[in-house]
Amino acid sequence: MAKQALMAGLDIGSGQICCVAGIRDEYARVVKVLGAVCVPCDGIKAGAVINIREAALSIGKAFEETEKTAGSQIENVVVAMRGSFIKSKTSKGVANINYSNKEITQETVENALESARKQIKVNSDQEILQTVPREYILNQQRGIQNPIGMEGTYIEVDVHAFIASSSNIRNITKAMNSVGVKYDDRVYGYLAASDILVTREEKELSCLVIDIGGLTTGLVHYVDGIIKHTDEIPDGSDYITRDIGHKLRATYSVSKGVKEMYGAAFVCSDFKNEEFEYNGADGRKARKCDRLELVNGIITPRIDRILYEIKEVMEKNNYGNEFLSGGIILTGGGSSLYGLAEAFEKAFNCSARNGIPNSDKVKGPDEILLNPSYTAGIGAIASNFLSSKGYVNKKSAGNGIVSKIARWFEEAF
Repeated sequence: MAKQALMAGLDIGSGQICCVAGIRDEYARVVKVLGAVCVPCDGIKAGAVINIREAALSIGKAFEETEKTAGSQIENVVVAMRGSFIKSKTSKGVANINYSNKEITQETVENALESARKQIKVNSDQEILQTVPREYILNQQRGIQNPIGMEGTYIEVDVHAFIASSSNIRNITKAMNSVGVKYDDRVYGYLAASDILVTREEKELSCLVIDIGGLTTGLVHYVDGIIKHTDEIPDGSDYITRDIGHKLRATYSVSKGVKEMYGAAFVCSDFKNEEFEYNGADGRKARKCDRLELVNGIITPRIDRILYEIKEVMEKNNYGNEFLSGGIILTGGGSSLYGLAEAFEKAFNCSARNGIPNSDKVKGPDEILLNPSYTAGIGAIASNFLSSKGYVNKKSAGNGIVSKIARWFEEAF
């Protein structure tokens, strides 16, 4: 049996690059994750490149370390993009079914999707990042999810499209290409993550996926089984860290450690107060802080602000708690804060849980699957492997990414 090509999902996040590598299990029809790495990146801010050289260094390092953990060369790449430079629109397309037996084929569906894409207006510095079918309508029959093999005379498609700044995409592409990495496909990161976390039942009941990153928080809302709305707010877990740093007069790294060790979203029923020590930014002897003060005085106010901003988005787009029967699913690196799911339950009066990739789509080590920082990267691979695209035989990134990166580092230094 021929060795399967290794695919990477590259997540361009807020201040870090996460790379996940996996193969497709043809028998089980799932993604098998083999390795994953997250590396800090000063060249990326809220999903956008602010320093190509720094971004390229981090991308190169992420790929090099991921190949080592996976034990094989990466052959194909899907990049997950996010950021304020990406907006969403809806569109509709139609295609006639001209075949003698009136059966819908993949080509028919592609014609309808292309018709929908042509209806989307973009300016000179924009392009379509991704289009996602919400539902198909066959001879006025709505709610069809997969029309291939069905019969009819014409088919309509309702799509959710993601429109991105072309210059931002080119900068990401340039940073990748400079270390010998080319991508086969690109996806909207928040959607890629949500697709592997949410069950069909949750989508049908209507649910909200909240992806908490460093500087931004992404929202994907499903109603009656389809994507209703996607959005992004300019707030995230790094702001909690900064708030701690300002209040305690501590460095970023110390503040992050304090957040992870003693932080909580709010003072919950099993909360235990204690005094802890930390090193101040001035390098003097250890300072002391009360955990209750940390949570009540610093962290909870920021969480309340994020909750308020999410509710504002919901109100602006005319959907309230009645559209959350399926609950809230949390993901992203910032979702690991203690008590956060309970805080969302109280604020929205619905169930809330930390998202874990569905086992019917993804298999792999728990240390990767249970780490929410890797979810978008895993989702990027799954979006390709579990769709009709399947770029498993192409070799646009292969022939030894590590060797290409090594040559680039030699030239750069």
